[in-house]
Amino acid sequence: MSIAETIADPRLVAAALQWWDDMGVDVLVEDAPQPWLGRAAVAEAAVPPAAPPMEKPVPAALPDTLDALVAWLSTAEDIPEAGPPARRLAPFGTPGAKIAIITDAPEKDDAEAGALLSGEVGALFDRMLAAIGLDRNMVYCFPLCPGRPPTGRVSAEALARLADIARHHLALAKPERVWLLGQATSRALLGMDASVLDKRGQNINHANITVPCIASLPPRMLLQTPQRKAAVWADMQALIGGL
Repeated sequence: MSIAETIADPRLVAAALQWWDDMGVDVLVEDAPQPWLGRAAVAEAAVPPAAPPMEKPVPAALPDTLDALVAWLSTAEDIPEAGPPARRLAPFGTPGAKIAIITDAPEKDDAEAGALLSGEVGALFDRMLAAIGLDRNMVYCFPLCPGRPPTGRVSAEALARLADIARHHLALAKPERVWLLGQATSRALLGMDASVLDKRGQNINHANITVPCIASLPPRMLLQTPQRKAAVWADMQALIGGL
């Protein structure tokens, strides 16, 4: 019987397949891949269609009045790391005050207290203000991030958006001078840490307006490192002395 006759005989083909199946070979395997579905299908499967580029969402326009902005900060969903509205904190003090103070984020127990800079940290902050003849009603203070981030620190990825919001906030509050508290705050608005900044000649630019500022360590850091109080005291004197 010729090879052609053997291939044409279905009984022989079935017997051969049965023998291979008994040997445990139940699929066709070759060293080189074969286009079982046709070369066009293989080529199409090998090169998946390119996904369309993801567009970054455009942030919504910020409110154009101070009251509306404060209300927006308490509920907006596109504020990075701000957390749930119930745990966000509003500014305190007097809008339009000559000195605006920006802290990085609420302290650990501020949400429970219902106010920024509460507890032991707040008590030190009040003493610092009193030392330069001020109190909370004589300044305007708001946090860079209205809610406390899960880690307790504002991440580097969030700084750009938070800085844009803070500059807009300053444009509406119209202070004459700004006091930045915390490294995240100085990085967002000045581009570097407070500890390495030249304490003279720093400015925040917003809405085509330049406002002089001082950046220093926050009160919580002074509780941990009291030896740094002298440096912060110098910053405070520069703040009230005209920078």
